[in-house]
Amino acid sequence: MTDKMKNKKTSVTGVVLIIMIVVVLGAMAFTILGKDTPISGSPGGGRPGGRSGGRPGVAAVSDGPVIYPVLVETMEPATMENYLKFNGDVIAETSVDIYPDASGKLTKLSVSLGDYVRKGQVIAEVDPSLPGQVYVASPVKSTISGIVTDLPHKVGATISTTQIPLATVGDLADLQVDCFISEKNMASIELGQRAEIGFEPFEGELFSGSVIELSPVLDRSSRTLKIKISLENEDSRIKSGMFASIRLITELKESVLSVPSESLVEGSEGVFVYVVSSENRAVQRMVETGLSLDGRVEIISGLSDGDQVVYRGVSMLQDGFSVRVTE
Repeated sequence: MTDKMKNKKTSVTGVVLIIMIVVVLGAMAFTILGKDTPISGSPGGGRPGGRSGGRPGVAAVSDGPVIYPVLVETMEPATMENYLKFNGDVIAETSVDIYPDASGKLTKLSVSLGDYVRKGQVIAEVDPSLPGQVYVASPVKSTISGIVTDLPHKVGATISTTQIPLATVGDLADLQVDCFISEKNMASIELGQRAEIGFEPFEGELFSGSVIELSPVLDRSSRTLKIKISLENEDSRIKSGMFASIRLITELKESVLSVPSESLVEGSEGVFVYVVSSENRAVQRMVETGLSLDGRVEIISGLSDGDQVVYRGVSMLQDGFSVRVTE
């Protein structure tokens, strides 16, 4: 009885194995044959994916042309200014250091910073007395009329006739800016050049000036050239000693065409830009460049007034691509 049950179990197992082999072989055959056989009921009567010839899971690409959105700038003649930027200090055009006639102790100071004094006015007294001797106080007189711009000593200090001056008096009717230019830029500086001057307390406001003096020699230690710029605006807010930021115009070009620097593309044959044609296509245009300043580049040749030059979306373009100008 046991042997019969074993034989029966073995027969069932063999049948199951045969069925499994048939199923596997059938699945393989279906897979191989199914690649070239349309699936009944699929959209379009083709392969899975919805369109005849399409791949499953991949969206169909439109048959229409690709249109690239771009931003453009219309060419118009304008002015370009090349300039140098540096700093300086406001000084009085006429400024004189006042020294006493005799060394001694400062016993009296008759003026304060900002006071106006006349030529010959007594501004201080110095006692030249020595131990065991008594002298009459020596008056200190201003040698010019102007504003007291510096008083480095206090009453009781010992004053010398040759060291630090007792006072400085300046004529503040005409102010100047003292500046120092590096040696590499000295060839760009000329008398009469226009300057725009700004001061930190008056942010956003510019004052006019011009170069009135160039030092004949360079400073040996700093290798800089000293220049003076006159302040053309008579403004009581500007004080001697203020710190100035200067923008000195070194080159002026009028009625020139310029493009944003991001418009330019370096090619094997030179530099070019893309111009939008009347058919809304990107047309490659070779250009010759000039002055480059503040993110803009002068175009010497290759463009005309009214051309629409692409400055955004340039990296996507090739000659002849369809484009759409956006705001």
